[in-house]
Amino acid sequence: MPKFELQDKKEGTFVTGLPRFEFDPIRGFGAGGNVFLFFNGDKEDPFFEYTPYRHRVSGEFFIFENGRVRYEFKYDAPYIFNSKWRLRADAVYWEDPNAQYWGFGRSSSNRRLRFADKSTSGAGMATFRSVRDYEDNLAIAEQDPNGIWRTDFHFNQFIQREQLYNFLGERVLMGGKLRIMFGYEALFTSFEGYGGNVAEEAFDSDGNEVSAINNKTLIEKQKRDGTWDRFNLSGFDQIGDGRYNFTSMLAGALIYDTRDFEPDASQGLFLEYSHEYSAPWLGSMFNFNKFMLQGQYITTLKRWKNNKNRITFAGLAALGHVWGPNINFIEMWDLSSQAEAGGILVLGGERSLRGYREARFMASTIALVNLEMRSRLYDFKFAKQHFNFGVTPFFDFGNVFDGLDKMSFKRWRGAPGMGARLAWNQSTIVRLDYARSPEGSQVFFGFNHIF
Repeated sequence: MPKFELQDKKEGTFVTGLPRFEFDPIRGFGAGGNVFLFFNGDKEDPFFEYTPYRHRVSGEFFIFENGRVRYEFKYDAPYIFNSKWRLRADAVYWEDPNAQYWGFGRSSSNRRLRFADKSTSGAGMATFRSVRDYEDNLAIAEQDPNGIWRTDFHFNQFIQREQLYNFLGERVLMGGKLRIMFGYEALFTSFEGYGGNVAEEAFDSDGNEVSAINNKTLIEKQKRDGTWDRFNLSGFDQIGDGRYNFTSMLAGALIYDTRDFEPDASQGLFLEYSHEYSAPWLGSMFNFNKFMLQGQYITTLKRWKNNKNRITFAGLAALGHVWGPNINFIEMWDLSSQAEAGGILVLGGERSLRGYREARFMASTIALVNLEMRSRLYDFKFAKQHFNFGVTPFFDFGNVFDGLDKMSFKRWRGAPGMGARLAWNQSTIVRLDYARSPEGSQVFFGFNHIF
């Protein structure tokens, strides 16, 4: 760490965290919180100036209006027992009744918001300018020839239940710049579709409440029309009775990292090759490989006020690919970074294309670029805590392809935005982002930079 950062690094053991209140256009209002317990040691510790902390234990609980819940527990120990090893362990559980599915394959990036116009009888197909208008149209219930009311409210949704357990060790070389990582991941998944179920609530075009049946959803249609067979996808089995499909994976990564302070770097380079492998001999129900290449470049353009305030450029470029004879389809939802549990969710939502709906674009090959101009503008102390506030304009863009050999520079999707950041005792970054795309705008609140 640079000396001007060390001046404000807190010694000893301390807790940070906040209650969180969010609004999500998919899931409504949500409430919960994050708690971080840090063990920093003191300035006599030989690793005090090399690590953001000696041990960190974190927990998260969140519940949304739609019933989505998430529990998370993480442990991280750089240079554990004063050795060259780092140990990480994660346990995550979540259930989401409105997980998003907007189609799979390169065609999903070309697919506009089109559906039969339900506002006027016989109006035919229509293209909607925003996700909100599109979903309002889906929600309208119509009568079939037999007089049964039917709705497409859940056309781009399914029910998701997951448990993730991750154990990862890493060995540092070259004075900490080179890291070799390997570990094991156990993933338990269960999913349900809405087709044929009675809708929770439904309304006709005049706003009158009716009892309706959910039509087949997009995920159910693409399972049957050959799309999933073409890409060797499986795992959407409604096995019921509280049982889960099991994905057993070995994971590894090679990382070169010269960032000066991991949670909120002011300069440095981060390069990663990550790989995951799943096969029946590991006890897995699936058989596939998954890799990701990513590079991050961070440099400070201007400093002032004893180096505590600054303007920093941060950029990320990532490429991911999944292949194999039997792929758990949910593996398409994230890029395989071993630097953090769960990888990088794509392509849309708070960690990738922030102006587009979560999981808006997916395929076997995914490319992503994030560009941010991070600033620290106002430094202050309150209640013996150190804070620094700043703003972060950003631009995200990316694309999906049906294979590495199908990549091109045509029809990439991009979205600009503006964020606010609050650095709390340096190691905790509170993040608020607003992003806009041709399909609408979104607001996100959370912890830590997106990279």
